[in-house]
Amino acid sequence: MVNGYSSNGLPEGGSKGRALLVVTDGLGFDPDTVMRLSSRVIDELSPRTRRSLLDLALEASPGSYEMLAITRLAVLPITAEGLNPSLTWEKADETLRRVRFIRDGLRERRQLAEIGSIRRRVALENRYIPWFAEDPTWSEIVNLNLTVPTQASGVWVGYEDVDPPVQGNSETGHQQIGNLALAPQIPLQITQSITDGSFFENRMMLEAIEGALAAGNNINFSFLLSGIRGSDGRVHSAWNHLEAFCELMFDRLGISPDRVRMQAILDGRDAPARGSMEIEGVEGGYLGELERLLKRYDAVESLAWVIGRSLSMDRDYREENARCDYLLMTEGEGEVVTSFDDVRAIASAAHDDGLTDADVPAIALDHGDGALKIEPGDAFINLNFRSDRQRSKTASLVGAREYLDREAKSRGRDWRFDWMQDDLNLRMCTMAEYDAEFEARYGVKVAFPITPHQLNLFSHWDRLTDDDDLYLLVAESVKASHMGYFVRGRREAEQGSKREDRWVVPSDGANEGVHSDSDFYVRAVMKTREIAQLVSEAMGTGAYRLIACNLAAPDMVGHLLPTRFDAAAEAYRATVATLAELSGVARANGYSMVVTSDHGNIENDAPTHTVNPVLTTVLPAMGSVEPRDLEGAYSAKLFDISHTLAQLIGIDAREIAEIVGVFRGGLREEFMGKSIIR
Repeated sequence: MVNGYSSNGLPEGGSKGRALLVVTDGLGFDPDTVMRLSSRVIDELSPRTRRSLLDLALEASPGSYEMLAITRLAVLPITAEGLNPSLTWEKADETLRRVRFIRDGLRERRQLAEIGSIRRRVALENRYIPWFAEDPTWSEIVNLNLTVPTQASGVWVGYEDVDPPVQGNSETGHQQIGNLALAPQIPLQITQSITDGSFFENRMMLEAIEGALAAGNNINFSFLLSGIRGSDGRVHSAWNHLEAFCELMFDRLGISPDRVRMQAILDGRDAPARGSMEIEGVEGGYLGELERLLKRYDAVESLAWVIGRSLSMDRDYREENARCDYLLMTEGEGEVVTSFDDVRAIASAAHDDGLTDADVPAIALDHGDGALKIEPGDAFINLNFRSDRQRSKTASLVGAREYLDREAKSRGRDWRFDWMQDDLNLRMCTMAEYDAEFEARYGVKVAFPITPHQLNLFSHWDRLTDDDDLYLLVAESVKASHMGYFVRGRREAEQGSKREDRWVVPSDGANEGVHSDSDFYVRAVMKTREIAQLVSEAMGTGAYRLIACNLAAPDMVGHLLPTRFDAAAEAYRATVATLAELSGVARANGYSMVVTSDHGNIENDAPTHTVNPVLTTVLPAMGSVEPRDLEGAYSAKLFDISHTLAQLIGIDAREIAEIVGVFRGGLREEFMGKSIIR
């Protein structure tokens, strides 16, 4: 034992360990692309290098089938990306050792450089950023340490079991990472309520709607056009929720369509870039599907406002975006049109100018009596269930100036508020809870209350650790909620541990040319280096038993693909180079390091998140760690990471088991987390 660590890199004899968790936002890998491109690389090798590869593979794996498979693995930058998901942990470990043997032989023969050069060229031709922008130093570190493909979408991150699966996202990804078991998501609860009929009797929604109608006011609602299928969004909204709401309004309650006004928000980020007009298998895209839905109820003229999500769902508290969204609905400020066809023409023109749906400007509809407007006393129902991108909108509509001022200032911004009315007095109901302050101070109703996850590691920190044990959360402001509210298991700071420190670095703003999320390509590295510096300094003090940080660039710039390929590659390259640097600092300061991602994104040449797996790598403070000895497939879940961190810092596994036993409820065994290491 050295400095409290055993030879396998774990704390021993009751010693305390320290660990750094790095969440590389949106950095997944595409197994199909990996296998396809590996064949291309082998085909283009020089005869001499191909002969060496085959000879070494034959020596490592005498069987012909295994030999062919292992040659493909040997030309990958990171071997774990190519492992067959049906392999057991034992078989995967054996395969990894064979690939290391081949790579060592190629290194001795000075042939790895040729493979790397061909790999980058093939990657560029196929626009596969993880290979094109790889950092060889980080790839080598990953290959030499325990690295496990990790599920980050669908049922494994708390969503409905649909085909295709629901893509992963930052909100649920961070919740799973902080949890000791699966953290179910609110859209699953909403969908279940539609199935059992309780959705149509939801007291909070009905109170807001019926109260407005009784007073002679109108019903306004907002919905992000998304989520027809798991692969077309479903990150902030789900199409079946909109269908159920329309059934409630126009069928079950029999409300006249002229009393209903809808704000349609265009996605282009979690759904396809031009999904408003073009989606495979959906005639006319989301606008076509929306028009057909409203026609079913003779409610086409309920469409009142259309706007891109960059303006309507800004989470970094840029006042110009909140102002645009607010004045569109309250004053009808925007390009005034009269029909769906006019909306399509504006969206199409934006696409022709190189913009995605996210950046379509504000559009107000006039159905004969001028642009529609929200009036004082109206009801406003927000059908979007994810909280972080609805807070600025909600606070603006309820006049929460103090809230907005506080959040803006924490990001280095000052608001003027000269556009905000003081007398809207809306009957507000949100699909889920966006912030408890909205309910407590402004009377906002919540249709489906969100409860904190009871199996969250950070929520049990004070019980599991000593009084002098601190943890630190670090992120830039655009991801502040993720390395905060979400990773804490849907808890605000005041609901969590008393031994937490949290540092938020303001993201780039207007002064740097970043007016919305669509502008992050201007400074593609974002705040990666600043966060790395802060984390390095924190490790140097030794004050924190656990440090967790988020590196946002792969996700935020990845959303701008395929247009901003060079910027996305720069974001990826800077991120993995930073990981290599942090790994050295971590070990020098006695910190183990776990690197994972919340979901896939940048690996596909498209703006949307993916259903692809991510990688989780464990780098012990010293020595090496062994994979868990399981007969199951060589794969992990995001909710395995909290158990792994607990083991690395020396938290008693029996105490973890006791907490899980108390709070697991009806979760099945496959949804219970387990440490990745022995």
